[in-house]
Amino acid sequence: MAEEKTQAKVEETIKQLQDELRGLISQAEQLRAQIATINGVITDLFAALEVLDYLEREGKGKTILVPIGGGNLIIKAKVEDVQSVIMNIGGTLNVETSIEDAKKAVDSRIKLLEQIRLDLLKKLEEVNRRINEILPRLEESLRQ
Repeated sequence: MAEEKTQAKVEETIKQLQDELRGLISQAEQLRAQIATINGVITDLFAALEVLDYLEREGKGKTILVPIGGGNLIIKAKVEDVQSVIMNIGGTLNVETSIEDAKKAVDSRIKLLEQIRLDLLKKLEEVNRRINEILPRLEESLRQ
């Protein structure tokens, strides 16, 4: 009778550890996906900075390729004005701003996203640490 209670307790512990481990693994996967998304946005923003630098330096009179949607639909356009750019500030709201101000805004977004990425990496590290604490306990319970 006592042995059955002990076995039931061990099985309950195993189940709890497995459930917690599954939850942590799922959380780690979600954090990795968020980090990957943020990395992609940061890469796009750095590319935008490069384009703004190019336009500021050499853009006037140059022919550039402009994506118009649909994946592969691109047109050629001649740059006439390099004094300002139209910048999306959220949703469908756009503003005209100087290239310098646009570069500052993009740089600010990069810094914000880098801080968010750092916070997510810290959370991922904590989740991984917790996983590494649970695994030995689970293996020990399975041996019993």
